[in-house]
Amino acid sequence: MTYKRLRFFENLFAAISLFFFSGGLLSIIIGLPSESKPDVDSPLLRSIFLLIYFITLFLLTLRWQKTLRALQRHPWILFLVALAIVSTLWSSVPDITFRKSIALTGSTLFGIYFGSHYDFDEQLKILGWMFGVSIILSLVFVILLPEYGLMNTPGRSWRGIYLHKNGFGEAMFISFITFYFLSKRANKYKLAFKLAYVLSAVLVYFANSATSLISVVFIYATAKVLSYSSLKSRFHVLLLLILLIIGLLLSLFLSINLSNFLEANNRDVTFTGRTPLWASLIDFIKTKPWFGYGYGAFFSGSHSETQLLWRMHSWKPPHAHNGLLTILLDLGFVGCFAFVLGYIYSLSRSLFGYLIGKDIRMLWIFSFLLYAVFFNFTEVSFLSVNALNWVISLTCIYSLSSAVNSK
Repeated sequence: MTYKRLRFFENLFAAISLFFFSGGLLSIIIGLPSESKPDVDSPLLRSIFLLIYFITLFLLTLRWQKTLRALQRHPWILFLVALAIVSTLWSSVPDITFRKSIALTGSTLFGIYFGSHYDFDEQLKILGWMFGVSIILSLVFVILLPEYGLMNTPGRSWRGIYLHKNGFGEAMFISFITFYFLSKRANKYKLAFKLAYVLSAVLVYFANSATSLISVVFIYATAKVLSYSSLKSRFHVLLLLILLIIGLLLSLFLSINLSNFLEANNRDVTFTGRTPLWASLIDFIKTKPWFGYGYGAFFSGSHSETQLLWRMHSWKPPHAHNGLLTILLDLGFVGCFAFVLGYIYSLSRSLFGYLIGKDIRMLWIFSFLLYAVFFNFTEVSFLSVNALNWVISLTCIYSLSSAVNSK
């Protein structure tokens, strides 16, 4: 009984932590009912995440043997975190780099903990409880607290309990894919899970988040196609992966044009301004190509290059709006090469594992890792601080070995 009670509180800790990583209720915590920048901070929020890091480290240490085995599986992630910390030495804003690298370490440790200390069904159940609460609270905010639940922009896009419609759309997409796989896996409550993933897709629509809306269609279609595929050749798996990437690029093109359609009366600069922004950032990357400007340093308000960039782009982009460009700015080609190599290995391994063994756990891992690639074409979650997308990507990566070994 004591073990069950302790496990209950540990599951509760995991669910609450995931809720905060998703960005839920930040508008209440930081006291900002109006639209805010994505990169927000407050003493209370910092204290909450520090507590999450401390408890995570305690739980990892408590099961140190299992933790060590997990850490040895993906040395490239440890290398990237170490590189982020060491980049404090060459950062022009070392205090910010050090603080953000510690937060990255804490976020990464939680992803490792959730991926290596919970099995697939436990992960889905905890995510399901968390997103169930998020859906209910978001509907309450939209209906009863519209000053918080709706964007203060023309069209009044929904943002629920999140700071921005894009954050709401991202969370509801992950909710969609969570309940979709719960409906495939569970013996009971299948109808409830199906209703939940349909409702999640509807909420993505009301968020007017083009990336998330296209993600729902693309990932759902990909999962359906793969469920009827069974390839025994590694060459065929590689060919299929290339075709999926081409489809992903086409989806990206559609998402940008859909965003322009959704914002026809008030063109959203975060989409239409990305191409010139990326061109400017490439020039900055050429200045420090190997190790970058230091983790989290470039888009610091006190950074001289940031001030120059903001003079070039009047909408003052808070980040690169591209995950790989962000890694290049932060950790240079050295960090980007390590990331791409490790990530593609995990992505292809999960795809090959599903097509050979038809293990639905592998389909979940592949679907989410593929979605993260799509998401990072126009947004940023790779190596991000306190970001649910990054935490679940790590969870998938560290679940890979467990899924393979338990077959």
